[in-house]
Amino acid sequence: MNGESRGAGEAPLISSQRHLDREKVLRKARTFSVFVVRVHECTLRGRRYRMVIDGHHNLAAARVAGVEPRFKAPGSKFLRHLNKMTQRQRDEFLFNNLTDSEHYYVDTGEVVAELLPAETGGSL
Repeated sequence: MNGESRGAGEAPLISSQRHLDREKVLRKARTFSVFVVRVHECTLRGRRYRMVIDGHHNLAAARVAGVEPRFKAPGSKFLRHLNKMTQRQRDEFLFNNLTDSEHYYVDTGEVVAELLPAETGGSL
């Protein structure tokens, strides 16, 4: 599938945060034994994704350390906020909640073309 390698039946891992503090990643890689990454499973524009909500530095540190991160569901505060929204509001929130880049496949860095804003090729 476009830019993403993953296990059979597993939705691609995406993010909109590319910034990583190298020193923080290296410190975590040296000192942590468990790397927790919060991921929200969602459907955007008809496709399933696993969106990194929290733990970008932990994910990078796990890769440096050569271990698998521990993927967990988002925290209760995030879920409470999301559950107060209608489905349309949730979709818009997840689609528009960009950190420092467009959504991209974590494994390859390739932009998720299907999630680009309408003016650049996509549509909600």
